[in-house]
Amino acid sequence: IFMKVSLDLFVNACACFLFSTESRCVGRACSPPMGNLASGRTLFTLTSCCTNSSSCLPTQPRCLAEHHPPALMADDPFIHPDTWWGSAAATGEQEEIRLDLETRFCMSHVVMLFRSPRPAAMRLERSQDFGQTWETLKLFARNCTEMFGLPDDISQPGSLCTSRYSNVVPCSRGEVRKEIRLGSGIVDPYSPEALSRLTVTNLRIQLLKSQHSDPLDSTPFAVYSLLAKGTCLCHGHAEHCLPENEGQDINHSSGAQVSGKCVCTHHTAGEHCERCAPLYNDQPWRAANGSSGESNPCQKCECHGHAESCHFSQRVWLSTGGSSGGICDNCQHNTVGRRCQRCRPGYHRHPARPLNSPHACTLNSGSGTPWCHPRSGQCHCKPGVGGTTCSHCLPRYWGFGEEGCKSCVCPLTCDPVTGHCLDSVSDLCKMKHTYVIKASVLSAHDKGTHAVVLVKVRKVFRSGKLPLSQGTHSLYPLSWTSRGCTCPILNPGGNYLLAGPEDVDSGRLLVTMQSLVVPWTPILGFQVTEALHQGCL
Repeated sequence: IFMKVSLDLFVNACACFLFSTESRCVGRACSPPMGNLASGRTLFTLTSCCTNSSSCLPTQPRCLAEHHPPALMADDPFIHPDTWWGSAAATGEQEEIRLDLETRFCMSHVVMLFRSPRPAAMRLERSQDFGQTWETLKLFARNCTEMFGLPDDISQPGSLCTSRYSNVVPCSRGEVRKEIRLGSGIVDPYSPEALSRLTVTNLRIQLLKSQHSDPLDSTPFAVYSLLAKGTCLCHGHAEHCLPENEGQDINHSSGAQVSGKCVCTHHTAGEHCERCAPLYNDQPWRAANGSSGESNPCQKCECHGHAESCHFSQRVWLSTGGSSGGICDNCQHNTVGRRCQRCRPGYHRHPARPLNSPHACTLNSGSGTPWCHPRSGQCHCKPGVGGTTCSHCLPRYWGFGEEGCKSCVCPLTCDPVTGHCLDSVSDLCKMKHTYVIKASVLSAHDKGTHAVVLVKVRKVFRSGKLPLSQGTHSLYPLSWTSRGCTCPILNPGGNYLLAGPEDVDSGRLLVTMQSLVVPWTPILGFQVTEALHQGCL
């Protein structure tokens, strides 16, 4: 049976539209007001009185003086209650009334008010594909079995044919009515099941037989009004509609025509709000729920301000457990990734700028290749070159230039500009480091953002405020986010002369780009012994 709750939803929507200035779509399902789909549109008929025929019925003298076109069936019945359409002079031929809509609408019921006696037989049809195929909504006949070979729904409820609206009386102002039934179990008027019953693109009414058995005595068909009650199809995501042709002049205040192009809300788009807006495809599109009132809005993709649209991916949706399925389109500002969250090759994240800044990604410079780590900004440097942006020579290298840096040919290290060896006892004494030790590297541990090197101290030559003695200690190279590498390299199992600063607050011995990290050799041991004799270590 036709679900009363569904009609109430449409009626309530109209009432809210009339008395509320606040949008009815905020946080809930909504629908444009209903109206007569025939109003303001062309109604096609096979004939019209005094226009499609050279003669008119002699008993209708007004037909000779006045024009009764099909449009008069769709004028306002409250303002013009006595206007009507009349067919040509009675010839016993069938008549047809057709309404062609420019797009898809939802229609809830059809009501006709006849000036002439109602037809003895009549067929009401609708199309949902712009006239390619037709579906019979209802058959009307004084005798359903005789006319259509079907039982009467008065005796057999649910039958396609009824005799309720085919009596010869009243002779005038007889009504024919058909309500579109949703069917049992359907309570949501925006559900696919409901829309399959409510959607219409064309309406066709075939007047098959007049009340007179003798065609010569039959009167023309005449109709005061045709009401095709409906609204534009917006899936619960709009409260207003505009004309399909935006340049069309429509008097919205009078409600003369029900327009068909939805003014979408809930971040939806399309003529019928049937898809999500360009940047709101992080979840699948859904119609609103007319039963619960849920709006089911489209969700925005997180593109960090670097894309103007995104598309939904079922694969991504499943991989995230149904939490997110959007993929950003055409990432701008030198970004890449599903959410434009990474810098494209040749660029790296600027540490002082937020991810949504149009300048978050900075062009790499000074590196041997155009690639830098998109988060830390550490570039791939030329041989012997170090630093986040490859800006200086690594320890034991010198001569920074276009080809990189040259390796020092010295037992210790060399001047980074001249390449002169710093391997004498006096050079060793000039080093200003907080700690100087001889140690064996036991292991190195990657902590994600930094590394921890475990060493066994063999000899302490100099120490600062932190207690330092022979035994196991940890060294802390600067974090990944500061340099992007653990250079100079400390190989497990190797013995080194290590010198560097300490961080008293954290209690750590640090290894920096200025630290001394030199493999232990007999010559180095001799030089350290000389430095000890001179008292500079």
